[in-house]
Amino acid sequence: MPRHIVCLSFDFDAWSGLAARGLTTPTPVSRGEFGVVGVQRILRLLADRGLNASWFIPGIVIETYRSVCDRIVEAGHEVGNHGWTHAIPTTLSESEEAEGFERSNALLRELTGRKPAGYRSPSWDISDRTVSLMLEHGFLYDSSLMGNDYTPYFVRKGDVVRPDAAARFGKHTSLIEMPVAWSLDDFPHFEFLRTANQLMPGLMN
Repeated sequence: MPRHIVCLSFDFDAWSGLAARGLTTPTPVSRGEFGVVGVQRILRLLADRGLNASWFIPGIVIETYRSVCDRIVEAGHEVGNHGWTHAIPTTLSESEEAEGFERSNALLRELTGRKPAGYRSPSWDISDRTVSLMLEHGFLYDSSLMGNDYTPYFVRKGDVVRPDAAARFGKHTSLIEMPVAWSLDDFPHFEFLRTANQLMPGLMN
């Protein structure tokens, strides 16, 4: 009988992604709180189908909704590192990014009883330090890059890319990339987001 393999992953961001964009008034916070409702529905669906999934949760969300995160773990799902906050790594200083890895990993060990195997960058962008941090912390895989649609590949380190010269690619590392793609994510298709300097229309047919 044919066997179909799919990787199901969910980012439980709650209001953290909105707060990282300066949206901390009651309405966007309440919109983020609806994520808790969504998580409970997804957990029921996965349980009904007998499916396991990977969840990526920022540290501040785990601290806020610990009982919900406990349910994710108790249901047998993987939980990966999704940053301490939902700030984009490229906007953080070296010390801030390193501290975020430390705090998130410590909390995930407390939550799951083991160190996380995977990392997914908030907003799917990494800094020129992120790969080194993942290697330093013993991660097996990353899920932030878009060099393929569904085929895993090895992450490079040390790329030099400039707008006015040929790219010089670095060496492959032991990190396995589980690629992501905006076209395979539900958020761009269905969610409307407006900030002071950004509009994501969403709400597609």
